[in-house]
Amino acid sequence: MNKYIFYFLSIVFLACSGPTGIIISEEDKATFEKNYKAFEKHHIGGIVSGDLDLFLELYSDTLKWSGPNTYDGSFQTKDDLATAAKRYLEIFENFSFESGGVNSVNDGGFWGGNLYSDNGEINTEPNGLRIYGIWNATHIESGAPVKLKFYAIQQFNEAGKVVLLNEWFDPSSMENQIQAFVENN
Repeated sequence: MNKYIFYFLSIVFLACSGPTGIIISEEDKATFEKNYKAFEKHHIGGIVSGDLDLFLELYSDTLKWSGPNTYDGSFQTKDDLATAAKRYLEIFENFSFESGGVNSVNDGGFWGGNLYSDNGEINTEPNGLRIYGIWNATHIESGAPVKLKFYAIQQFNEAGKVVLLNEWFDPSSMENQIQAFVENN
């Protein structure tokens, strides 16, 4: 009887272990790390330090940007991204970024590739980066602290520049936080 239980448990374990044969090269791991560290250095670092040039160094001149208020499938340019970032830097200060928020223990803010998808494809591509986190800042005029849930997908080219940026967040949530702060202070 113990032998059958062992066989049954072995089959269950093997069936639940996920896809096999996935090979992630050291080169892909290094590329993924280089990409998310570039996001930390340029995107986060540029905003936190108020250095728009540092922020923009990450992005290709041919960038296609789909900002949080774009719903029609169109893309904006690097210049449009620069204008939006400049506006945030004029309105807010004391920026910080907490990566993570994907799960209850807040571990892992940078993800690449995929193990599961609705089309059944498995991908170990290190140049597609998903970013999760929370932006923190202070509204300059009112002194209101704001938090903003942030999700982005960046596609890097071989030169290490972002050629496609999709961002999801709710800008109106910042307005709501500022209004609540002003009403209560």
